Order: sequence, then C-alpha cells, then structure tokens
Amino acid sequence: MAKYTEFCEQILAQTGGKDNISNALHCMTRLRLNLKDRSIVDVNKVKEIKGVLGAQFSGEQFQIIIGQHVSEVYPEFCAMAGLGEAKAVDENLDHEPFDIKKLPSKVLDYISGSIAPTLPIMMGAGFFKMFYAILGPDLMGVLPNEAALMQTLYIVGNAGFYFMPVFVAWGAAKKMNTSVALALLLSCLLIDPNIINIVEAGEPFSIYGAIPMQLNNYTQSVLPSLLMIFALSYVYRFFGKYVPKAIKIIGVPFATVVVMLPLTFCALAPIGNWMGMILSAFFSTVYDVAGPLAIALIAAFWPFLVATGMHIAVIQIAMLNLTSLGYDPIVLAGSNIANYALMGMTLAYFIRTKGEEKQMAGANVITLIVGGISEPTLFGILLRNKRAMVCQIVGGFIGGLVGGILKVAVYTLGAANFLTVLQYAGGPGSNFISACIACAIAFVAAAAVGIAIGFGDGGDGLKNFKGKKAKKA
Repeated sequence: MAKYTEFCEQILAQTGGKDNISNALHCMTRLRLNLKDRSIVDVNKVKEIKGVLGAQFSGEQFQIIIGQHVSEVYPEFCAMAGLGEAKAVDENLDHEPFDIKKLPSKVLDYISGSIAPTLPIMMGAGFFKMFYAILGPDLMGVLPNEAALMQTLYIVGNAGFYFMPVFVAWGAAKKMNTSVALALLLSCLLIDPNIINIVEAGEPFSIYGAIPMQLNNYTQSVLPSLLMIFALSYVYRFFGKYVPKAIKIIGVPFATVVVMLPLTFCALAPIGNWMGMILSAFFSTVYDVAGPLAIALIAAFWPFLVATGMHIAVIQIAMLNLTSLGYDPIVLAGSNIANYALMGMTLAYFIRTKGEEKQMAGANVITLIVGGISEPTLFGILLRNKRAMVCQIVGGFIGGLVGGILKVAVYTLGAANFLTVLQYAGGPGSNFISACIACAIAFVAAAAVGIAIGFGDGGDGLKNFKGKKAKKA
C-alpha cells in the first residue's frame, strides 16, 4: 500500500468518486479539484478527514488544504482518480450552457490554472535574481556585477521572467487540453530574436506579406499567451475534426499554425499587450493615489482572503505587475507584510496560552515561521479567536501603512517563511531596507497587541468574546 492510499480514498469518497473529478492540480499547499457535480460534496466531511487542514470552493475549483506535502499526495491521488499528473482533462465545457454569471469565475479559473504550473519556475529563478540583488553593489556590495557568479545569477534569474510567454503558454495549453507542442512553438515565436529585431528596427512588417503586424515586444508578458492559447484550443480542435485522416498528422499542425500566426501577431497578442498596458496604468494610478492605504488594507486582511480563497483573484494582479512592470508595489507588497503580522500574532498566542493550545501554537510557530505554511495558523487560531483577528488586523495595518509610505515593492518570488522579506530584494537597496522596517513593525505590533490583550480568560485562547449571560430578574 502506498503512503497516502487511505487518505486519497477518503478524499475520493467525500468528493463523489473518481467519476466526479474532471481535473486535479495542486499548488504549494492545496489540492485543487474541478468537479462535474459540486452539489454531492459535503465540505464538512472533507474537513473532518485526518490530514486535511481545511476545504472550500473557490470559483470553479474545490480546494483541499493539505500542506507542503501535497506534492507527495498528488501523484497517488491522480493514479487513484485515473487522471494524468501533467495532463489536463477535457471538462466538456462545450456542452455546458453559457452563463454570463459564471464568466468572471471561469476567466479567473483559466488564468489561475495557467499560471499555477509556472510558480516553481518563478520561485526558482526568483532566488537567483534575489541573490544577485543582495550580493551586488546596490545592497551588500560583496561582488561586482562583472563577476562570473553575478553573471550566472543574473542570467538564470532573468531567464525565469524573460521567457514567461513560453511558460504561461505551456500552463495554458495543459489547462485547455490542447496541443502543448504548438503552444510552445507559437509562444517561442512571440519572443523570437528575428521578431524582436523587427520590433527594435521599428520598420513596418506584414505577416505573409499581406497582414500588418503590430510592433510590440512580448518578452515577460502573460496576457498575449493566455489569449493566444485560448484561441489555439478551438482552432486546433476544428482542424482535428475536419482534416482528412490520411493527412491529419501533417495537416492539423500545419493548418493550425497557418491560421494562428496572423491571428496571434496581428490581433490577439496586440490586444493582450494593450490590456496589460491599461491594467498597469490603472494599478499605477491606484498606487499613486492611495498607495499607503491600499497596502495597509491588504496587509490587514490578506489572511482572511487566503482562508476564503478570494486571494486567487487578487494574486493575478501581482503576477501581471511582475511581468509588465517588473515589480509589484501593491498586492505582494502588502501580503508579505501580512505574513509577518501573522507570525507575530502566532508568537504572542504561544506566549499567552497554555495546555494543549500552547502545544498547538508552538507547532504553528515552527510551521509558519520556519516552514512557511500558514493554513494551520489560519484555521487553527486566526479564524477561531476574535482577539487573534484583532492582532492580525492591527499589526498588518500598521506595518502595511509604513510600507506604503516608504513605497516598498516586491521584485521577485521566493521564500514564504521568515525569509519572505528577501522578495523585496531585486530593486534599489533602499527598497529592501524599507521592507525590513515595515515587516518588523508588523511583526512587533501584532505580537505586542497579542501579549497585551491575551487570547481568552481561561488561557486556552478559545473562551473570549462569548458574551455575557443575561441576569435573572
């Protein structure tokens, strides 16, 4: 018997069996399932499974919070459910009646499902980019930029974001269950050196000598690939259906590329580029007008968004900012500060409670601060205790406000534990120093409030705010 066989069997039993699961993905801590019939799922029974930290529906997905070992559970679950680990499953969306009310959730599900597989790339390359900034002249000054080590760090770190159109196209192709090979070809064309040379030269160019092409640089972009692969899934399916079997192996890919080439360079990619510019301008305006307050609110309430799954929608803004601006001054800037406030609250909870609650808090201190896993703290402490919520909101708001005033921004992805502050490295050295100040203030403020007000009269952290009993007449 495999290590997680019984665990996976229980999940399958409470989610309607393998016939009810059309697709399965996972992120850092969650198993994400697309279900054919969500009405037969008993969320409370799923939460009762030993090893499950939480569960909820988020958009079109049913998310089961397991922890960082979800990557070990995922292969066994896919094998038992009859799903390919790296293969998107046809959800028969063509046969589902169009519902305008579901459109926003489907768009977010597509974006999230396309970007999620690329996160290991961003984080892996992000660490190289982060160390390049820390060791370079702008921060610690350990090595000059010309050093071989620094050049290596720069090349790897830059590649993780330069080739973003290719990475996202790969994820989107898996999500749409279309040809990964053609998705990679078309996305590589977006950043082909010949295309970039044409763009830099600024001279008019026409696809097939007849259809004018927009002169845009699509390196580090996301939206052009997302639009392109969405269209590719339908074009590829069309030719797969109507091209004669005798020439299908050659005819389908050739005809698909013939159609997708002008559709991509003359319509979809420019539209995606314009959308990115509009979004960047919008968020830049929001940041200029209400930057400190926006970051403060995100830092105060981010854990609650994570607990309800609403952060999936907001995090896309950060991804767009990273790929278009090169940094994110709002979402990640605030959410990382929120993480330090959560750490401070957890430490205070450990100090002020006793008994079993103290043991649980001690374990959470390790899993959150060292391991970077927040779910046990979110569901085990924060959402069960009103004073813990007060600590988080106060600490996060104060730290976020300071970060907003100092104009901190995240330049790369990296650790989610006590080293999260390193994500602010990659830009000016002053940005990293300011981020350290903001994160430290969030941690200290949350911890100080928690130590001062405590978490319950009985010391177990669960007896506060019960309300007073009515007096007898």
